[in-house]
Amino acid sequence: MDEANVKALRVAARQFGVLRRDQGLDVGLSEWQIRYRVRTEAWEAVLPGVYRVEGAPPTWRQRLKAGCLWAGRGYAISHGAAAALWGFDRFEEGRLELSLLRCARPHGDWAVHRVEVLSHRDVTSIDGICVTNATRTLVDLASNEDEETIRASLDQALRRKWTTLDRLETALSRLSVHAGRGPLRQLVREYQGGVGPGESELEARVQELLEQCGFPRAERQRSVVVGGRVRRLDFRIPGTPVVIEADGYAYHSSPRDFEKDRARNNALIARGFRVLHWTWAALRDEPEELVRQLCETLLRAGRRSVP
Repeated sequence: MDEANVKALRVAARQFGVLRRDQGLDVGLSEWQIRYRVRTEAWEAVLPGVYRVEGAPPTWRQRLKAGCLWAGRGYAISHGAAAALWGFDRFEEGRLELSLLRCARPHGDWAVHRVEVLSHRDVTSIDGICVTNATRTLVDLASNEDEETIRASLDQALRRKWTTLDRLETALSRLSVHAGRGPLRQLVREYQGGVGPGESELEARVQELLEQCGFPRAERQRSVVVGGRVRRLDFRIPGTPVVIEADGYAYHSSPRDFEKDRARNNALIARGFRVLHWTWAALRDEPEELVRQLCETLLRAGRRSVP
């Protein structure tokens, strides 16, 4: 195997098995050699000027990388494809979406979004793939997803610390003409209604329900040592072992997070805490039932009087 071909395969190996025509030329292949490889099916054209080398199994990330190579400049994987690459729970791998600073026709399954603004502040890299950062991804999603999905994704991004409300506020101000600005800004304002370090409207709703029902003001974000580790409690009723955990839509963002939460919950129970999990849906649809359960838990915990 000649040296130029070896170099081309090395380039493809770093890019999920794909490379662009000019990359082949840069390592010493001629136009004739490239055409020959395509004709003999050693290389398969997956997008104009982008090829998958023989032996490289097709994958979703490979297709994303091919889209990046085809775009060339002023681009980023975006919208639902970016959300799936980030790991947002409501988005599955397989979507092919790209934002471009220029007009371009979509190819095959690709959705191409023409955008006016796409700066270095909007993009990052995941597995060598240029993708919109979590903040810009949320702004993009707000333009074509339903409110429940947007809220769930925002909740997950804040809990995983992929973004902050301050970053979102800055992005929304900078991207003033973006279609997703209005719906997301409304949600950000709701979340900013919370008190203390919690960045969630859910936590604000928990506090509001407790105060409306006459419970003593709960201790927020209190740290305790359980099982040799520092644990932070969302809410604790003062003078009792009763703890309320505010669980957002996307509280368990992965199987690993689910296992960690179960271990944390078990450690708290072993220490003597009584843990209640309150979700957004329960707060919205059955607050009376949550209050009833809290009263019963307080009584069982030894508190003689409850509101």
